[in-house]
Amino acid sequence: MSKSNLITRTITGLIYGLALIASLVINYYTFYIFFFIVLVLGLKEFYELAEKKDIIPQKFLGFVMSIGLYVSSYLINVNKKMSFLTLILFLGFTFLLFVMEIFKNKKNSLPNIGSTIFGVIYIALPLSLLTFLAFDSNIQYNYNLTLGMFILVWLSDIGGYIVGVNFGKHKFFERISPKKTWEGVGGSLILCIAGSCFLYQFLPIMNIYMWVVFGVLVFLGSVIGDLIESKLKRSANIKDSGNILPGHGGILDRFDSVLFVIPIVYIFKFFIL
Repeated sequence: MSKSNLITRTITGLIYGLALIASLVINYYTFYIFFFIVLVLGLKEFYELAEKKDIIPQKFLGFVMSIGLYVSSYLINVNKKMSFLTLILFLGFTFLLFVMEIFKNKKNSLPNIGSTIFGVIYIALPLSLLTFLAFDSNIQYNYNLTLGMFILVWLSDIGGYIVGVNFGKHKFFERISPKKTWEGVGGSLILCIAGSCFLYQFLPIMNIYMWVVFGVLVFLGSVIGDLIESKLKRSANIKDSGNILPGHGGILDRFDSVLFVIPIVYIFKFFIL
């Protein structure tokens, strides 16, 4: 990586990180709006990726279903009846998707339906679950767990990059991610655990042992999420999912790990924590 690209990547990363942290810290509305934008841009990139494989997702229905799911996750903390209504609409549009594809009478109806629904599951569902993580047991907005999750994801990326570039020799999963090494994966794990111990001092929302477990789970989710997006990009023969973030690529390139980490953290919070 050239010096100019490194500078660009660093500046973009700082702006992105500060914008995300600010959206969490200011209030729930900035949090909700920020990730709504992430949902829309991420889904747009995913459907464009699918189109590169000559698949024609029902983008309009996909966006309506995704937004409906996301809005429903917000309303469940405000108005449960409205949340139930949006879920019904979500199911209705899902049924409509199948009907439209059947009557189109195209040979690739199954891939079209699959890509449309997979986009909802891959992007909208995790981001909808994220809204539940932002509330504590008293249904009060509390960003501590979510902030800790993002910090650990970033540390996982940093640890993997630094150790992988300087010491990486043994390929981890070359068929999907040629640059990822076992040494880099080890660096991700070590920095995640160290970061968990550090966060325990400032975000005492659980004991030190649970923080370490949390860090390991975030590490595992980050690695798997990164491999999944790498596989999707390789199948479409592209390097980046987009170019909205100079030096980083697209929204999915930045949120690939997080999209898989969120469901794991959701399970951790509601069934373990």
